Amino acid sequence: MSETLQAAAATPPEHAVIYVGAASVSLVIGRQDEKGQFNRVESLDRPLPVARDIFRSRSISRATVDQAAAILRDYLQTMREYGIPSSQLRLFTSNILSEASNHEIFLNRLQVHSGVAPSLIDDGNMTRLVYQIAQRLLMRNPTLAKGNTFVSHIGPGNTRAIYFQQGRLAAYSNYRLGIFRAREAVATPDEESHHQLLHLEEHIRGVVDHLAQDYSGVKIDHHVAIGVEIQSVAPRLGKARHGAHRVLEDDLSRLTDKLARLNPDELVRELHVHYTGGEGIVPALQTNLALARRFGDDSLWVPEGDFQLELMLDLMTSGSRTAVFQEEVMQAACEIGQRYKTDRKHADHVSNFSRQLFRELQHLHGLDSKYELILRVAATLHEVGMFISPREHHKHSLYILLNTEIFGLSSQDRVMVALLARYHRRYNPEPNHPHFSDLSREERMIVLKLAALLRLADSLDRSHAQRIKSIQLRPEGSRLNVLTQGVDDTTVEQIAINSKCDLFREIYGYDITLAKS
Repeated sequence: MSETLQAAAATPPEHAVIYVGAASVSLVIGRQDEKGQFNRVESLDRPLPVARDIFRSRSISRATVDQAAAILRDYLQTMREYGIPSSQLRLFTSNILSEASNHEIFLNRLQVHSGVAPSLIDDGNMTRLVYQIAQRLLMRNPTLAKGNTFVSHIGPGNTRAIYFQQGRLAAYSNYRLGIFRAREAVATPDEESHHQLLHLEEHIRGVVDHLAQDYSGVKIDHHVAIGVEIQSVAPRLGKARHGAHRVLEDDLSRLTDKLARLNPDELVRELHVHYTGGEGIVPALQTNLALARRFGDDSLWVPEGDFQLELMLDLMTSGSRTAVFQEEVMQAACEIGQRYKTDRKHADHVSNFSRQLFRELQHLHGLDSKYELILRVAATLHEVGMFISPREHHKHSLYILLNTEIFGLSSQDRVMVALLARYHRRYNPEPNHPHFSDLSREERMIVLKLAALLRLADSLDRSHAQRIKSIQLRPEGSRLNVLTQGVDDTTVEQIAINSKCDLFREIYGYDITLAKS
């Protein structure tokens, strides 16, 4: 083989991500390094007024749909020039798209032109992405990592807050206030800019007060502001150190007032942005400023770099979950369990058994590691419905979990968690069951595989007394022997297995027998 061919073979192939955001469509082409991280090879950004359409008329205009299709065609041509096939393209869309009455038509048009099914970044996904950006900043900045750090993200439709204590997640929340939502709520034709700014301040104040009230009982040493707009202007207001700019509140106030007095043409020239992106600058800065003032901050920390680019590079590895992140999700699930007064020892025991079963039977279920986290969360929360009533508590668990945000999980993940709690007892899924019937065939099979594991894990602690401390799995023909240590009589657990684990037999082809090790 020639040196040129050897070099080409040793070079990891490029991958592409297209993100249809609130004000633009972006393309990033990246190459994965030996650590599994993606580094940018190429990036492009074209304006598209998605948020303006949605928050003005609740639908995406025909002109915007056609414009999006044209941008996609150009980006696909760029990918072809790099030799990137569609199999190495991932297409994502902003979570605000779900608020458009014609979002299904728009998504279908994207798929037709790209050949790739678009994935909607919902609130759970965005919270995870903001968390990852914040975590990397804390790792680079010891001052922020050691203290009590409040992180805010002002997005196009929502505001997120994440609170860290010594680098670990302590609280999080989500509010229905965003840059474009606020802007369109107060936009009045021909009104003078300073009057619109006053109306914007008034619109923002209610949510800011609500957020401040939610965090009034915690000590905040540092306030980090994350977002496209605040990060784009931060270099004007302070030098970066340890991965962040320190922005004084007075300087931010002066810049916001200055930009608010500019007309759209002047704003574009001043900031070197396109028109749709420029529309969100003042509302974003005004919201960050209102938060800083409400918390009494004399300064904000703003991450160095391009928020949108960092987000898109994260999307290239969106399937991955770090060990720290998984434990943060589990801690959030435990707090939900405490809220509904579940048996914590039983929940932890079932969760640990579920994790062991998932890992040791991976050759049977063949599921991606992300489903291990979903199974563990479901195991931790499978009895929250007992808070309402022991009778049919599995159905109450379904209702509670469908309507409870779980940190770091997307709405699709949360539906799966809720269904696993629904089916942790002996009642099997039916094709006409609500929510289960909405799943694809592949998703239904995933629920069945995970529910079978959860039922076995739950049966192993049928008494809620943690009598079985540990297990070993020993397959033998069509029988799976579960060896228990230090327990002479497992009659109660075996009865539970016989009653609940018919699904395991159907899915995996094994009868289950408990035996002393």
